[in-house]
Amino acid sequence: MTELKQIVTDFETELLNGVRSGADEAALKAVRDQAFDRLRAAKEGPSPPCLESVFDVAGEIGLKLDMALKVISP
Repeated sequence: MTELKQIVTDFETELLNGVRSGADEAALKAVRDQAFDRLRAAKEGPSPPCLESVFDVAGEIGLKLDMALKVISP
């Protein structure tokens, strides 16, 4: 599994666990921030992925966070 796919998979797992456990918006955004930190580190690493892939992953993370926030909103 590529590093970017692993970042997305780990993010999805953490996000779903947060939704299931009743996490609030701040906690879910913290999960997003951790994923973005990992994405930045991958982008700045010794063999960075192409920029388009980084943007695709960032967009996917943002979209999934938005969906999770809609699920938890009253």
